[in-house]
Amino acid sequence: MILYEAIKYKYPLADPQRDFELRNDGAGSYIDKWHLDVPKPTKEELLEWWEESQKYPRYQPPLPLDFLAKEIAKEKLARKQLEQQYQLLKNELKALNRDSPFQQGEVEI
Repeated sequence: MILYEAIKYKYPLADPQRDFELRNDGAGSYIDKWHLDVPKPTKEELLEWWEESQKYPRYQPPLPLDFLAKEIAKEKLARKQLEQQYQLLKNELKALNRDSPFQQGEVEI
């Protein structure tokens, strides 16, 4: 039985980094932490979900390449937005410096 697949079969929206943590200390895998708003499943429930998941697969993990492609697209968009902000701020700073009375010698100290 693969605990991760059994849990994801029953709770497909559960996030393994936020909602539960699995461990294996050499004697088999177990649920170390459970943060879902439902009772922590028993071994019998997990086995039942595992068997059901083998008969009726519901959860298909994303391919690593698909996940990475989405992350790269997000990063490219964020970078483009930062570059646009940088250009805008750079142009505003140039305009401020150009229009500054200190730059033109109009203000006496």
